Amino acid sequence: MRSRRSISDIVAVVLLIVIAIAAAVIIYMWLSGLIGSMHTSTLATQVKLEITGANVTYNINKKGFNVTAYVYNPPGSPSTSITLGELEFTNGTLICASSTSTLTVTPSPIAPGSTATVTFSCGYSSKVPAGTPVKVILVTTEGVQVTYTATVTVS
Repeated sequence: MRSRRSISDIVAVVLLIVIAIAAAVIIYMWLSGLIGSMHTSTLATQVKLEITGANVTYNINKKGFNVTAYVYNPPGSPSTSITLGELEFTNGTLICASSTSTLTVTPSPIAPGSTATVTFSCGYSSKVPAGTPVKVILVTTEGVQVTYTATVTVS
């Protein structure tokens, strides 16, 4: 009889340890989510920018991309500006990113209820076939990222 009792004591201790670890993990995840949400600016959560269309052209002679995106800032969203444009393959691989000298936003800042045209160019040495799907990614001054999937045309 004594051996059975000692086994049940061991099982009880193991179960208590497992329950304590699970509780600690749940509390950690809850607190890290709470703390992470405190660092998000309220202005960033209000930006509702949308890309309504995009043209992506690969220039064979210049070995680079020309990107034009059409952006809409709905009413109720604050004025914002675009600071960065990126181009990625649909698997998430970065193709290229705009520099500040190649990024043009007209008009800037983008007022609520208005549209803007964003253009940028960036180099890429490997040939990209026509019809390749790519993601156009624009980042605002508040850090909000908007994405649009387009297909590549070749010129």
